[in-house]
Amino acid sequence: MNTSLKRIGALVLLALAAAGCPPSGTQVADAPAPRENAPRHLDAPYVVLVSFDGFRYDYPELHEAPNFLRVAREGARAERMIPIFPTKTFPNHYTIATGMYAEHHGLVGNRFWDPDRRALYRIDDRSVVEDGSWYRGEPIWVTAERQGMLAASFYFVGSEADVGGIRPTYWKRYDGSVPNEVRVDTVLAWLRLPPARRPHMITLYFSETDDAGHRYGPRSPELAAAVRRVDAQLGRLLEGIDALPHGHQVTVVLVSDHGMMRAPADDVDVYDPALFPGVRLIESGPYASLVVDEGGAERARAVRDSLRALMPANGVYLREEVPERLHYRSDPRIGDIVIVAAPGRTVVTPDRVPGRDTFTHGWDNAVREMGAIFMARGPRIRPGARAGPFESIHVYPFLAELLGLEANPAADGRLDVLAPLLRD
Repeated sequence: MNTSLKRIGALVLLALAAAGCPPSGTQVADAPAPRENAPRHLDAPYVVLVSFDGFRYDYPELHEAPNFLRVAREGARAERMIPIFPTKTFPNHYTIATGMYAEHHGLVGNRFWDPDRRALYRIDDRSVVEDGSWYRGEPIWVTAERQGMLAASFYFVGSEADVGGIRPTYWKRYDGSVPNEVRVDTVLAWLRLPPARRPHMITLYFSETDDAGHRYGPRSPELAAAVRRVDAQLGRLLEGIDALPHGHQVTVVLVSDHGMMRAPADDVDVYDPALFPGVRLIESGPYASLVVDEGGAERARAVRDSLRALMPANGVYLREEVPERLHYRSDPRIGDIVIVAAPGRTVVTPDRVPGRDTFTHGWDNAVREMGAIFMARGPRIRPGARAGPFESIHVYPFLAELLGLEANPAADGRLDVLAPLLRD
């Protein structure tokens, strides 16, 4: 579909919303009648959670993003948000949504082997991405829907799946070709729906800065241009919210999943599968996950020792040996052996040895360049409030508090970490 037709589609979305209908193309979970907010939520606040994939914590100043800086000026900002390990897209988005570490919510990587199912989860496999039985925890949109509050998602990891049998009332199947302005206009259309059918918890996602960061690097002109483009869309969103009669009730929370860093071509450790028969490399790069199919615990220890000798700069662990601070040891989906590459180094197979420097993420979450953004502006946010570095698990209870919902008690995050950013 060409750009003109997509823009026309956006106008149709707005027209339908004005008529009180769900936006065209919105998937609505099965129900005997259109869902409506419980009466007690009709006057509740609204939250729009916006994720900018791969948006490193220092990009707003580094690349002059005025609308990001406006949110920070008018509201609250953290020095940086610390992603969970591994610093990959799917685990971190689902942590933001659930308040759980990967070892608890189950998305331990963009790709992982589940020994109980004897099946592989891959982010490019729609059959597993949309299967709610792979996901644990309770995403914020499920928390809302369980408590009678409508939710909507224009993309967010987990929102396409029926987690606990529940999807957001309004949701979209991921399609990276949908223009950013259509995404923004659809969110604004949802916010213009009649109160009974208007979602109070909305997620929105942009991938553009991650794409540019991988291709050109964090300090490139191309990345700077991508930052300016998403900054313009953020401005479009803020202006649209401010124009709403109930705009003063809307809190905008800006997050990202991880940062970005250079991986020099000569800082690689080659893992040759031929040297380790009966061992499968499930994931590689700044971290690696291996499954030992033959020989049990004794073989796993022998493989670990061999790998430590082959790549002494890296941390090579049996799953139960992974440093406790990474919260990455209790779930068998993690694999039998975990390699945490030294900052800047990558683990590759012989056929994937890079011919030039690359840019990526996935390292230890203590690496500063893996840091993400956190900003918020809204009626309960203290203007000018600042926070030091904090873990992304604490976003979920913060969102629940803003919405007046009871947070999932099984979440790892705590409200007291971000409570100082709130009025009252």
